[in-house]
Amino acid sequence: MHGQVGRLGFVGCCYLLAPWMGLDSFTVDPRIAEVWPLGGVGFVLLTLVWDLDRPSLLGVLGAMVVVVTVTALALGQPPSYAVWFGVVAVLQPLAMAAAYRRGRGAPGWSPRHAADVGTLLAAAVVSSLLVGLLGGYPGLALTDLPSKVLLWWVLRNAVFSFVGGLILCVLLHREEPEALAPSAWFHRVGLAAVAALCVVGTYHDPSLPLSWLLIVPSVWGGMTLTVRGTAWLTLYVALVAAGMTYLPQNQFGYAGLLPAASIVDLLVVASSAFALLLALMRDQRARLIEQLDARGRESEAQRGLLEAVLDAMEEGVLVVGPEGVRRHNSASRQLLGRPVPLDHDIAWSETYGLQTLDGQPLTDDVLRRVLYEGEDGDRLEVRVGRGADARLLEVSAQSVQHGTRASRLLLLHDVTAQRARVRELSSFASMVAHDLRGPLTVLDGWLEVVEDDPGQGEAALARARDASQRMRQVIEDWLNYAVVQEGRLHPEVVALDEVVGGLVESRRSAGLDHDEPRFELDLAHRVRADPGLLRQLLDNLVDNAVKYTAPGEVPVVTLRSHEDDEPGWVRVEVVDRGIGVPEGEEERIFEEFHRGPAEGRSQGTGLGLALTRRIVAMHGGQMTARRNPGGGSTFAFTVPAA
Repeated sequence: MHGQVGRLGFVGCCYLLAPWMGLDSFTVDPRIAEVWPLGGVGFVLLTLVWDLDRPSLLGVLGAMVVVVTVTALALGQPPSYAVWFGVVAVLQPLAMAAAYRRGRGAPGWSPRHAADVGTLLAAAVVSSLLVGLLGGYPGLALTDLPSKVLLWWVLRNAVFSFVGGLILCVLLHREEPEALAPSAWFHRVGLAAVAALCVVGTYHDPSLPLSWLLIVPSVWGGMTLTVRGTAWLTLYVALVAAGMTYLPQNQFGYAGLLPAASIVDLLVVASSAFALLLALMRDQRARLIEQLDARGRESEAQRGLLEAVLDAMEEGVLVVGPEGVRRHNSASRQLLGRPVPLDHDIAWSETYGLQTLDGQPLTDDVLRRVLYEGEDGDRLEVRVGRGADARLLEVSAQSVQHGTRASRLLLLHDVTAQRARVRELSSFASMVAHDLRGPLTVLDGWLEVVEDDPGQGEAALARARDASQRMRQVIEDWLNYAVVQEGRLHPEVVALDEVVGGLVESRRSAGLDHDEPRFELDLAHRVRADPGLLRQLLDNLVDNAVKYTAPGEVPVVTLRSHEDDEPGWVRVEVVDRGIGVPEGEEERIFEEFHRGPAEGRSQGTGLGLALTRRIVAMHGGQMTARRNPGGGSTFAFTVPAA
């Protein structure tokens, strides 16, 4: 706000002096003034108040008319002409401002492009001609039109309006930061000295063809200074030239249609416009370069981000074209098991051992037809490698534009675990159906016995109850399996003897076995574990020890704990005297759906030991199984000590 008031005050003071300077400069020829700043200063003043409300703007225009009229009266002009002169003198900058604003077609006043400079020049010439046709210049009567004096006045007023408007619009209205670097101070001092010499040389001897000297500082300044610096240089040259008009060296006459004075006016216009055009073009070039650099940095950052995303993806990404692989990420190399070939002639099927899901070799023709020549979204499942390390990959294809070339994007997704999970779920469904069918059949059979022979009711109901408990055990095992798969822990300090004591007591009171098992406990340690999961872990191991005791023998189960070799851990062992772990199956028994030997007391669901190892792994420990030399098995696991 303070800056706007300061600019308005400065230009207002200039406007107070402008009519007097013009009307008092008829020193060479009584028909035309040597300096005429009224139009240019008035134009700049209007640019500062243009956005005011209409009453305020009309007030400023009225004040401008008063200033010009009063000055004309003070310098001896007749009252009627002074009033007319005041009105027309304000009409010219008003028409110039309206034409420039409309022709520029954008907010603001400071020229930003070469077209803006041309629009400002056209507005200055047209408004100057309008004032001349209305007889608004001193000493130019309407009865004298058209005449060569009109041409002189139009050139003189257009020069001062254009040069003054161009310079002050840049200095007062340009708000964007400079894109050009400022030149050194000694360079600016040298340029100012050369500019002064060129102006003096132009006005020193009108008989010599030295007017072209005005172009020298314009080219030099336009090629080396900033836009504001060039405006200051142009203002400096204009002021020196205006000062020279008051000196005896100014001997440019007004003879002919286009006198020497008018030629100098044209050179001032040309040099000013040329200097600002050079500076604006350099400024635009610098801004474009800066924008291109910024976009380049942005593109580079986006490229780096995309590469990081691609490399972080678990899916393999390949961009292929007729000449071969154009781009790929690190996951594609891992999924394929070896470096990605860039040669188009390589046989992919042979290189990677690609096969169909049923193990048949997959040819490159099939790959090309489905993935490269097929429709977007086509998918193909292939087997990569052989044996235990083989992977199942789902490959999908999509057309993309890679630069200016059409390409195909291949997405490799490892579905090995997913397909294994599908097989597991299928086995799960079959296992559940099988495990529940047996107890249900027994239950139905004994219910039929009761219907046929009520005298057998007590024995039949006992057998039916056993079948029901068996179904309940199957369902509980599957529910426990689902819960443990979630993998959530709530650890706290737990006393092993309390947990196992509760299990033993509940097993004895439930009467789950005809032969009550005998337990030997040596559990003096406290551990940090999830109480519920720890109870389930020990219950499964005890149940497994009892279950795989030979029929007719009393199960004997020993549970003991001691500090592990690794500090901070407790080792718990569950020892039985059952049939023992089969040789070579110490690890297989922990697989899901693996069932133990049929000579045990009952068949399980195949999930108990898998659950126990999963629970131990969730606590960060390890679990092993071994066959005892004298018979039976020992299951050992580690948990964090409390």
